[in-house]
Amino acid sequence: MSKHIDDAPLPRRRALAAELLLNGEGISDVSRKTGLSIPTVSKYKHLIEQGGPDALARLRIHGNIPRLDDAAQSWLVSAIKHSPELHGYPGPTWTIGQLRELIFRRFGVQFSASHVGHVVRGYGLAYRLTYSTLERASPASAQKSQSDVYAARRKTAAKMLVDGDSVERISKALNISVRTVTKYRAMVVADGVGAVEQLKSSGRKATLGPEALEWLRAALEGSPIGHGYETELWRNGDVQKLIKEKFGVYHSSGHVRTVVEKLGMDHRMRSPKRRTEEGRSPINDEILAWIAAALRQSPRAHDIDADHWTTAHLRTLLYQRVGIDYSRGYIWEIATRAGVADLLTRRRI
Repeated sequence: MSKHIDDAPLPRRRALAAELLLNGEGISDVSRKTGLSIPTVSKYKHLIEQGGPDALARLRIHGNIPRLDDAAQSWLVSAIKHSPELHGYPGPTWTIGQLRELIFRRFGVQFSASHVGHVVRGYGLAYRLTYSTLERASPASAQKSQSDVYAARRKTAAKMLVDGDSVERISKALNISVRTVTKYRAMVVADGVGAVEQLKSSGRKATLGPEALEWLRAALEGSPIGHGYETELWRNGDVQKLIKEKFGVYHSSGHVRTVVEKLGMDHRMRSPKRRTEEGRSPINDEILAWIAAALRQSPRAHDIDADHWTTAHLRTLLYQRVGIDYSRGYIWEIATRAGVADLLTRRRI
């Protein structure tokens, strides 16, 4: 069958491969009978499993899947980012089936389900996908799955922040507002990735109930020493930790101050330390480039007796360079802006 079939046109061999695969023959046997390579038959098998026999017929003669031009791709990206309801489909997120139908309606091109998934992931928009099983799920299950999508997106945003990606890039990649990503960055700087992951799906902070607030009021009336803190007055960070340890709820520093004020307990708080960097920060692109270069060297190259960089070491180095004593939280933010936060360890000295 080899010489005869090798001379046959590709569409005929492709049709024969589809017939043999649908009859359950193995990839090696189909390859031998059609004169097609094993990788090609394997791809055909995958296409048939995902999109049915017609998936092969929609391939071009050279075997590649039809492509969308730049204008079509731009339109599709915009559609995926927005609600399916704008195009007549129910739900807050897309299914593969809906997108396949939308692409065919708009551009007259039929993609296999696997290729649609590949395209969406390539755009960085996988978080905008849900699965068809949700269409048959109960409202509660669908809501939980959507909650999982938002949680995964927040986790991705937090990781990108730690990796040094800019707020603008994260906002564009994940379709999250700049304001929200900026809030996430402040939380990551203050308390790490876990602070963002603990947010509720609505994006709002978990709140304390009446009993919890009464307990907190009583705690603030007492001494911080009774709760293991070595000060006579409460510090904002200590109250933040106390709430987290007692109730498992994360509040940002700003929200902690709001809660304390509403409880009428701000007189029990230590006056916040004035940030010396406010209004006179000289951190420009030149300094950021210098920081990036410095942290890629050993601390010992800068007369710091250590093997690893920490926020304290970078704080010291910056003080020597610009003469300003930055807070540890702001030091982490500076390192993030310089793209070298991953070179700082959490190790304290």
